[in-house]
Amino acid sequence: MATLRWGILGCGDVAEYKGGPPLYAVDDSELIAVMRRDRAKAESFAERHGAKRFYTDIDDLLADDELNAIYIATHPYLHCEHTLRVAEAGKHILCEKPMAMTIEECQRMVDACHNANVTLMLAYYRNFYPNIVKMKALMDEGAIGDVVLARVNHTGFYDPTRHDLHSWRVDPKISGGGVLMDLGSHRISLLQYLMGEVESVQGYAEVVHLDIAVDDSAVFTLRFESGAHAVANINWNVGVSIDDVEVYGTEGYLRCSPLNSGNLTLETKSVGQVEMNQTPLPHTHTGLVEDFINHLKTGEPIRCSGEAGLQTNAIIAQVYGDVR
Repeated sequence: MATLRWGILGCGDVAEYKGGPPLYAVDDSELIAVMRRDRAKAESFAERHGAKRFYTDIDDLLADDELNAIYIATHPYLHCEHTLRVAEAGKHILCEKPMAMTIEECQRMVDACHNANVTLMLAYYRNFYPNIVKMKALMDEGAIGDVVLARVNHTGFYDPTRHDLHSWRVDPKISGGGVLMDLGSHRISLLQYLMGEVESVQGYAEVVHLDIAVDDSAVFTLRFESGAHAVANINWNVGVSIDDVEVYGTEGYLRCSPLNSGNLTLETKSVGQVEMNQTPLPHTHTGLVEDFINHLKTGEPIRCSGEAGLQTNAIIAQVYGDVR
């Protein structure tokens, strides 16, 4: 496969600013068509992003023979249905996070893509941030000794009444959950990438402060197969924004603070503190698309596979205290 020829299913803000531009900015990737039920908005999106054509019906998009991949950027409650339909059409899939509403839906998505012989990738783009990739490389090189602990601290204040924020995030029928599903899923996937397979989970995800129908606070611990631990808090109810990822070892620690900045600090007993900041990617989803193309060209495993996404949802379900 020389080029990924993309269609976008769902042309909202995520596709506008995050997922859409890399589809035509990365080498060997081309945006062909977009679909949104609102004709005027679909046409406008296509014009802004240089797509050849637009559709207002999903069947028309999936029938487009020029496409060999679909970026699913719809709301979480639609991810399973849309993935099954795209897989049946024989097209590869990049699906937004969280993967789906339940573990059962995730498994159906994985099975459908396996049976159709198409690749399913989840849009956990922070796993490709250059500072995170460098952090992982240093961990693997033994720069901080034996890894024993990871910490995630991600706080902010979410006001669902603001005109520029979408209330769907606090509607469990659409989102599947609150801060744990929305922001926590990213950090769980990140911990899986850095620390490996998760063996056990304990935690809480509850409404602590906001008057909403979903959790505004999540605190949990993970134990990995390596024996290392992780502790994390994800909050929509804290007035100061923090986004830190730290990994500790027997010889020192690594810290990205804030995560989105490219900042990376290494401190060890022997060397002291060293700043080794990385240049952020041009778009959040750039690394995802590059990895997708490399996978299809070389057969190398993708970093954010459907199977890994299923495990992320399984961890979330355990924190929620159910098996969804």
